Amino acid sequence: MQSLPYRSRGSATMVSTTEPSTSIPLVASIEPVRSISEVKHGSDPRAAADPVPNSLVAPENLTWAPAASENEEVLPFAARPPSAVLTLLHSFPSLEPSTFAAIPTSLLALPFRRDILWQAVVYENDTLRDRRSLFVPNRSELGYSKKKMAPQKGRGMARVGKAGSPIFNHGGKPFGPRHPDDRTLLNRRVYNLALRTALSYAYQRGNLVVLDGPAELVTYKSKAAQAIWELHAWNNLAVLVIVAGERKNLNLSLRKSEPNTQVMHMKDLDVRTLLKAKKIIVEKEALDFIEENTQGKKYLEEATMGKNFDVGAKRIKEAKYKTKRGKNLKDKK
Repeated sequence: MQSLPYRSRGSATMVSTTEPSTSIPLVASIEPVRSISEVKHGSDPRAAADPVPNSLVAPENLTWAPAASENEEVLPFAARPPSAVLTLLHSFPSLEPSTFAAIPTSLLALPFRRDILWQAVVYENDTLRDRRSLFVPNRSELGYSKKKMAPQKGRGMARVGKAGSPIFNHGGKPFGPRHPDDRTLLNRRVYNLALRTALSYAYQRGNLVVLDGPAELVTYKSKAAQAIWELHAWNNLAVLVIVAGERKNLNLSLRKSEPNTQVMHMKDLDVRTLLKAKKIIVEKEALDFIEENTQGKKYLEEATMGKNFDVGAKRIKEAKYKTKRGKNLKDKK
């Protein structure tokens, strides 16, 4: 019968088969490698009983290669992910290709993050909500006289007090809403990431056009902008033009001819406008400004991006001012 090795938990055992033949072990038990010095000097007790052939002895001059340090490259020939996107620049208003520019991948090649965009949109909506209608005056803030409306007795009717009492239709409301602060707080890094994610989403879908110069027209006539928009089939689209400065002729020509087009300065950019636009035209200077203020040198500083949407700093400042003012009033009393 032929015997085949069956290895179980580090030991080699033999398994018999039905074919008759000589017993040939195919897998031998693995012994630790011994050096020549151990065998010669007798430091290994197994040397006398089981001499090791020279072919299985590790040479004395064998050295192991040290591990790669942090500065050394483990895979020097491995392919690295690209750090920039080769973007085609166009001339305005013909949109003819003019040159290429290397835009960082962190601005135009980010993956689509629905959760980040959702947080930014909710934050903007909560910040821009009108809270004036949520303030209800109480009986002391209506400006009525504190005089009693009718005598206490003799009328045969219920007792009444001041004109601002909540029992009257024109009176104050007790325990009404008093400037409820339902604004949500959002980290500035998360908001900046949402801006870059929205730009990347538009670029990956082919809806982002980068200009090599200013998006300005020669004339302010409405027919000029109307002809350009008809040439590029932008009449029925929500077009967003992001500029780096004042474009007077462009604003005047688009005011009546193209109501669906919005011209926005690079400092007033928000996530909702980027997501609503079906076509985005951005100047190269404005794109560089967005890249610098969302991840460049001013990344940790107070960026001008989204300055219309406070990130809680103003709210904390107001709370500190109210606390300080309350302490001063108590000290005066």
